[in-house]
Amino acid sequence: MDIRDRIFAATGKVKADTIFTGGHIVNVNTKEILDRDIAVKDGYIVGIGDVSCLKGDDTQIIDVSGRYICPGLIDGHVHFESSMVTLSQFSVPALEHGTTSVVIDPHEIANVLGRKGIELVLEEASSLPLNAFVAISSCVPATIFETAGASISADDIGSLIDNENVVGLGEMMDYPGVLFGDENKLSMIRSALKDKLVVDGHCPALASEQLWGYMAAGISTDHESIEYEEALEKLRLGMKLMIREGSAAKSLDRFLPRLIEDGVSLENVFFVTDDKHPSDLMEGYMDVIVRRAIAMGLSPIDAICMASINTAKHYHLDNVVGSISIGRKADLIVLDGLDTFSINSVYAAGKSVDGFTPSYEYPDLVFNTVSFSQVEASDLQLKADPGRDYRVSVIKVLPDLILTEKESGILHSDLDGVLLPDVDNDILSVAVIERHGSNGNIGRGFIKGIGIRNGAIGQSIGHDSHNVVVTGDDHSDMALCANTIRDMNGGICVVNDGKIVDRLELPFAGLLSTLPVEQVEKRLNDLHMAVKSIGCSLPAPFITHSFIALPVIPSLRLTDMGLFDVNSFSLVSPIEEEK
Repeated sequence: MDIRDRIFAATGKVKADTIFTGGHIVNVNTKEILDRDIAVKDGYIVGIGDVSCLKGDDTQIIDVSGRYICPGLIDGHVHFESSMVTLSQFSVPALEHGTTSVVIDPHEIANVLGRKGIELVLEEASSLPLNAFVAISSCVPATIFETAGASISADDIGSLIDNENVVGLGEMMDYPGVLFGDENKLSMIRSALKDKLVVDGHCPALASEQLWGYMAAGISTDHESIEYEEALEKLRLGMKLMIREGSAAKSLDRFLPRLIEDGVSLENVFFVTDDKHPSDLMEGYMDVIVRRAIAMGLSPIDAICMASINTAKHYHLDNVVGSISIGRKADLIVLDGLDTFSINSVYAAGKSVDGFTPSYEYPDLVFNTVSFSQVEASDLQLKADPGRDYRVSVIKVLPDLILTEKESGILHSDLDGVLLPDVDNDILSVAVIERHGSNGNIGRGFIKGIGIRNGAIGQSIGHDSHNVVVTGDDHSDMALCANTIRDMNGGICVVNDGKIVDRLELPFAGLLSTLPVEQVEKRLNDLHMAVKSIGCSLPAPFITHSFIALPVIPSLRLTDMGLFDVNSFSLVSPIEEEK
C-alpha cells in the first residue's frame, strides 16, 4: 500500500475495507485498554477511534462488542524446520493460534542447501499471510569440527541482506571466532550493522571479559542463558533477553517469576520458542506462552507486550507489526477474555486466517539431499584390544534441555575387540554418519539417558549440520536405521530386534515433510509410542536426540568427525583409559 493511498484512506477520501467495532483495544504503546473502533484498508490500520467517516457502502463491519483486540503475536526466534513441516504448512497452526509474525533463522535448511536454501525460504515467505522475517544464518557450518552440506560466507550474507524481509544476522554461535577476531565472522557482523540491522547472539555461560568482548562486536541478544543470574547479568549489560520456551529447551519457569519478583523492567525482554515440535504446535504457539506468563503473575498487557511490541522494537519492525497503531499491518487477535487469553478469531492483514490452505510448490533440488554408502554394523563399532575393560567418555543427555553432561563409564570389549554397550547402566552406542556425499565420515561414541533396550533409533535431523544420528544397544539395528533413512531420502526410524517398527519420511532436505502438520503429528505420535516400547522415556526423544551432534552447546557432543568436547573446543578420544 503506497503512502499516498494510506493518507487518503486515513482521511476518508478512500473508504475502509473493514471496520472492527465495539472492541476493547489492548494498546501496547501506552499499556492501556481503550474502547475504540479500528478501520482497515488494504491490510493496514488507517483509523482508530470514531471511524464513521471512513465507512463506505462496501465497508465490511465486524462486530467484536465486549471482546478484547490485541496485536498479533510474534515469535522472536524460531527454526521452523524443527516442526518437521515446510514454512507454508507451519504457518497454518501458527496463524490459527494468533502468531502472525515469526523471525526465522533457517540455518537447518542452510546447512543442507546453503544460500539457495535461504533464497527459497525468502521466496516462500513472500507468498504467505504469516509475516516471516528472516535473520540470515551466520554459522553454516557452526564449527569446523563437523561436515555440513553447504556453507554461508560473508559474501553470501552481503548478497542476501538487502531483501526487505531480512531483519538481521542470525544467532552468532561461533563466539570463539568472534573473540579471536575471525575476519569472516566480523565481516558478516559489519554487513548487518552497516545496514542498521540487528545481530542475534548465542552465548551460553559466557561471562566477564569474554561476554564483554562478544557484546562489543555489536551482538545484542541471547536465548541460551542457563541460570537466572547469567540471564540477568546479560540484561544489565545491555543485551535483550529472549526467554525461550520451546519443545527442546525451556526457561520460562526459571526466569520469568524471578524477574517479576525482582521488579526488573521487562521492556528489553521478549518471548521466543527456538524450536517447536509438531505436537506442541498443534496445541498452541505463542498464545500458550502468554497464558502461562499471565498464570505466573504477569499482567496480561505486559505478557502481550513481551510477545509483540518488545520483539518488534528489537528487530526495528515496530513501524510495521507489533501493535494496534495507525499505519501498521492489521494483524489482530480477537479475545473472548483478556486474563484467560482465549482466542476467538485471528486476522492477518485485516483478513480472517480461518480456512487458509497453503499451495506452494517446491523445486526438485530440495528432495535429493541424503547421500552415503550402505552402512554395515561394523562401520558403527568402536574397537580396542579384545576381552578387556575400558573407561570411556559418555554423553549424558538431559530431559527438556539441549545441554549435555560428560560422564565416565566402564565398557567391556568382546573377543573381536568391539566395545559393547552396557544396557543395564543405560550406556548405548551412538554414531553420526556424514550424509551430504562429501567424505563418508562416521563419528562413534557412547551415550546415556536415552534408555533404549533391544533396538535403535535414527534420524537425519542432527543439529546443525544435519548428518544422520543413530543410537542403540545393537549395531545391526543401528545400521538398519541408517540404511532405512538413506532409502527414504531422509527421515526418522525406530528399529526393534532387527525389524523396522515405524518410520517417518522427511524428504525435503532430509528435514521436513510437505504434509500438513496434523498428519505429521499423528505419524510422530506413532513414532513416540514405538520408541517408548523399546524403553525410551524422554519427553521429547527425537528433539533431544537431534541435538547430540551440536558442537556449540556444552558439554560433550558427537559429530561425524568424532567426539567433541565443547569446553575445550576440541575433538577428544572416546576411550579414556584401559582398566
